[in-house]
Amino acid sequence: MTERTLIRNARIVTCAEQPAGVIADGDILLDGERVAQVSAGRLAVDEHAVRVVDVRGAAVLPGLGDAHVHLSWPLDFVFDHVSVANAPAAPHALDVAAVARTYLESGYTLVIGAGVSQPFDDIRTRDAIDRGYLPGPRILPSGTMITEAGAISADTGMTIVVTDARDLREAVARQCDTGVRVLKLFISGDGIVPEYPSDDLYMNDEMLAAAVDEADRHGAFISVHARGSASVAMAARAGVRLIHHACFLDEVALRELRARRDDVWVCPGLHYLYAMVSGHAEPWGVTPDKIERAGYEKEFHAQVEGLRLLRDEGIRIVAGGDFGHQWTRHGTYAAELERYVELVGMSPVEAINTATRDLGPLVGLDVGQIRPGALADLLIVDGDPTTDITVLQNPDRRRAVLKGGEFAYVNPRLYP
Repeated sequence: MTERTLIRNARIVTCAEQPAGVIADGDILLDGERVAQVSAGRLAVDEHAVRVVDVRGAAVLPGLGDAHVHLSWPLDFVFDHVSVANAPAAPHALDVAAVARTYLESGYTLVIGAGVSQPFDDIRTRDAIDRGYLPGPRILPSGTMITEAGAISADTGMTIVVTDARDLREAVARQCDTGVRVLKLFISGDGIVPEYPSDDLYMNDEMLAAAVDEADRHGAFISVHARGSASVAMAARAGVRLIHHACFLDEVALRELRARRDDVWVCPGLHYLYAMVSGHAEPWGVTPDKIERAGYEKEFHAQVEGLRLLRDEGIRIVAGGDFGHQWTRHGTYAAELERYVELVGMSPVEAINTATRDLGPLVGLDVGQIRPGALADLLIVDGDPTTDITVLQNPDRRRAVLKGGEFAYVNPRLYP
């Protein structure tokens, strides 16, 4: 018999389809790993037959998700990709485990990999979590990032380098055979490496279409690093499901995104650019001169404007922050949501939806909503994130995290 849990006296942020998606005072009944009932006011149940958890007015919302995650980047990471890639396997595995735990304790119950530093970081961590060896979120695992010969990261030894559609198809198949389910491709540059500016375009339609087709055959999907408008347009045209950054959007890119409105998601990483142009990285050597040479100030403003356009067009934005640098430290993941409210003009509920409701269809899981039948991945916090999105950044306000109906994290500062 599965265990039933009644969460009582909650402010429920359902992230469901009703206009506000908020129940001011309600109960949630969990049956095993799923939500059984959601009610305004009290549910009539036999309290002797369920575990009752009275949250006394705390907010309960779906567990959060991040669609641009590098579990490989340790808690003390400072832009030292090569040293992480070459680190001894055993201590590196412990670093990755610490990052996975940090996501969970920050209220994140789902992460989508965006490339690893050592080939099996995501896969092995997912397997260890699924077996109960480690605390951590649900992981959609990525593998080694893929780039084109002569393109960004091709000379680092940390990527798979391809030259044509056949090469790319084989690389996708090999990774999928190991268990990778989201494959990250570089199809544009990045101004932080000035010789590879953000509007560079790599690969081509034939290559991307081959990658998408091969991933589909294995039950996986393609994500792309695409900062320039030409790369965004090509990704949308070729059927890529998840587009990272999309900093520059021209009318061609917008047209291609509109045509794919129902099956494409844009993951901006806005807080990363905000932190860069705000000087947060300067103590670690990212000087104003480097920011100027990267063109990041222009890119930041273009991305803010582009996200407003995407929001107006109804093109789905999913939260994902490229977190892990010291200026975007692990554990501060919900700062991405604050930027959507502060800069893009989203309401707090809209911002929360980018990290909950809108992620479920991307990965094909019943997550991101509190409704009957959904997986019971929940975050319990003090305060009201529907009026103050910064509540989600305060570790002292996080009471607990449930994953699959089980308490996966209970704040020891609140419940010693």
